[in-house]
Amino acid sequence: MTHHDKKKTQKDLYYEASKKVSDANCAMLDLLYGANPITDEELSKLINKRPNIYGRFAGYIGKRKKNYA
Repeated sequence: MTHHDKKKTQKDLYYEASKKVSDANCAMLDLLYGANPITDEELSKLINKRPNIYGRFAGYIGKRKKNYA
């Protein structure tokens, strides 16, 4: 039996889901505060396009230093 054949436990699924959310949050923080951050306008467009994915980041609009042009 390989590791692919093993049934995942509820605990395994929980940790996989948590890691997926954490990785997405880290990627978004890179977009918001990285070397070339997205603008509030770009973030608003993402939220309008896919509110179920990006809506949780709406609190960042107008809260970041505007070091982007």
